[in-house]
Amino acid sequence: MKKLIIVFAALLGLSGLAACGNSSLGSAVVVQTKSGNITEQDFYNELKTSSNGSQILQNLVYEKLLSSKYNVSQKEVDAKYNQVLKTFPDRQSFDAALAQNNLTDSQFRRNIKDSLMMTKAQQTGIKVTDKALLDYYNKNKAQLTQLKASHILVKDQQTADSILQQLKSGADFATLAKKNSIDQGTSAKGGELGWFQASTMVPEFSNAAMKLKVGEISNPVYSKTDGGYHIIKLEGKKDAFNQIKSEVRSAYLTSKQKSQSQVMQTLIKDADVQVKDKSFSNLFNSTTPSSTSAQ
Repeated sequence: MKKLIIVFAALLGLSGLAACGNSSLGSAVVVQTKSGNITEQDFYNELKTSSNGSQILQNLVYEKLLSSKYNVSQKEVDAKYNQVLKTFPDRQSFDAALAQNNLTDSQFRRNIKDSLMMTKAQQTGIKVTDKALLDYYNKNKAQLTQLKASHILVKDQQTADSILQQLKSGADFATLAKKNSIDQGTSAKGGELGWFQASTMVPEFSNAAMKLKVGEISNPVYSKTDGGYHIIKLEGKKDAFNQIKSEVRSAYLTSKQKSQSQVMQTLIKDADVQVKDKSFSNLFNSTTPSSTSAQ
């Protein structure tokens, strides 16, 4: 299953407990039982000593610093959310991936926003010119080429050879993909992969796809990583600079961006961050936000 790329760990809705030293903290009841209540102070004291406490507080600080300087619109969040959603065969698979990583839909959207803010921070100040983009394109054309393809993935070569013969005899590619492909992410869609950057696929796949003409079908291509044999049908190709300029720009910015650690060190310094609770005196010994991924 495709990965959901999430820059920050789930923040677990603990912002109300992040204000270390808050005089009002302590009396409010978080959980009530016949055996006694669990107060905010009880919870906070336990959280401080847990392995996750420092990471949660660190992430809350990072989010606060980023949101004070970098604006991300709901439209931007929705666009990224929908982009990720489209990599799954259906909504049920997407929801299962969130559940597997203990994320709600709202937490995932929040993490997307944090990720977009971080990217803006990392790329602030990078000068982009047409000449710089063209030079970068010329050096990385093969990796930047955009392909549109469908594939059928099977476990053994005998099955792959049989399917290839059926295709040569006029069988419908999508029908055979739905019937035979073991790639659960694409089989229901007739093997459709949509548009993708050549470099995002395993080398065996991208190398074979790059050699095809639009409309052609490959011989079986073995991939140890994918655990079987691919039959690839190339449906589209974009490699001219003007066709993929936006992708070139995105890749160029990524190649030039500052590290997350550099960004956070600067923000912490500029914001004069002071940790008031001695339990977290080493809070910023590491200044890289945590990350998780959903399979």
